[in-house]
Amino acid sequence: MLTVTVGRREFLRRMSRLGVATASASLVWKALEAALPREALAKGKRLPPVEAEYYTKHSDGTVTCGLCRHAEQLFKGQAGKCKARVNLGGTLKTYGCGQPCVLNVDPIEKNPLNHVLPGQKVLAIAHGGCNFVCHYCQNWQFSQEGPDKTDNLDFNERQSLDLARSKSLVGVVFTYTEGTTHIEFNKKFAQAARGVGLRAFLCTNGYVQKKPLDDFLKMLDAVTITVKGFRDQFYDDCIGAKSYKPVLECCEAVKAAGKWLEVATLIVPTMNDSDGELRAIAQWMARQLGPQTPWHLQRFSPQFKLKNLPETPARTLERARKIGLDAGLKFVYITNLAPHEGNHTYCPRCAKPVIKRVGLKVLENGLRGGQCPSCSTPTPGVWA
Repeated sequence: MLTVTVGRREFLRRMSRLGVATASASLVWKALEAALPREALAKGKRLPPVEAEYYTKHSDGTVTCGLCRHAEQLFKGQAGKCKARVNLGGTLKTYGCGQPCVLNVDPIEKNPLNHVLPGQKVLAIAHGGCNFVCHYCQNWQFSQEGPDKTDNLDFNERQSLDLARSKSLVGVVFTYTEGTTHIEFNKKFAQAARGVGLRAFLCTNGYVQKKPLDDFLKMLDAVTITVKGFRDQFYDDCIGAKSYKPVLECCEAVKAAGKWLEVATLIVPTMNDSDGELRAIAQWMARQLGPQTPWHLQRFSPQFKLKNLPETPARTLERARKIGLDAGLKFVYITNLAPHEGNHTYCPRCAKPVIKRVGLKVLENGLRGGQCPSCSTPTPGVWA
């Protein structure tokens, strides 16, 4: 596993991989430098793999991974689809725990979470690897490489959390890659964050088994789940999973656990942008998750294996938003097209804007104790 000391130039290069403009990345570097000193970010040491949780050993030396819904049986020396968990001599080991490949200061809206502490900043963390192979992945440089191939950071967990708190970050978020893949580290880090008064958030594809999900939820304050489509064929052809239904089950489990949930769908031209598929997602959300569950509609940028496709047209996002609203959803957002009326939060009763945004930036938060200043109707979320 490669571990490097990351300087400003290297950090900017990584941020450009994520589609962050140089000027913006420069500001992010200054914020991260201010919040977390260099000795907290990079030590240049190599960490061995650790034994994974959630697996079963078999007498023939194989193991069955119990983390995600692939439930893979792995032979000795074989890695899972996530590229992070490997059968080493009959023991399932996980690489890269505690050595993330992305460490960033983000607005919480980037997760995306629009109904949680608007306008606040969080420490975003990601390790290499993902159990999906989305052909259009927007972060493929990190998600489609295992932690033995990504450029990784070492950092002091306790010092990082204490300094993040002192610099007014409100929490940590596991994002950019699949947040459950390195569940061993992320659970402990989330618990440590909450121990110093910070919040913990997760962005996940939802393809996780019940036991690890239940365990992780105990350490989390809010979750974003990406419902990528509503057809098994789409998940099989473009995502690398046999069915979308486990993702729906994950959404319902998060809701049943009483955790704040927001749903995101990246709309890819010709792939998952039909009226029928979008309507099916919206109607299912309204029926099973409740009409006040936020739905984020995200614009596709040509990446990874689908560079031949165009960027999602604005009219497609607007059509999808109308479909969501017509299905009864109260909070349907156009997340990464700005400025746009779909960036704002509107009162579910009087329809006046209660949180005004340009993209991810909060311009005005008019909520008073979570209520509309005009008609006093509550807007659901985590406001304090």
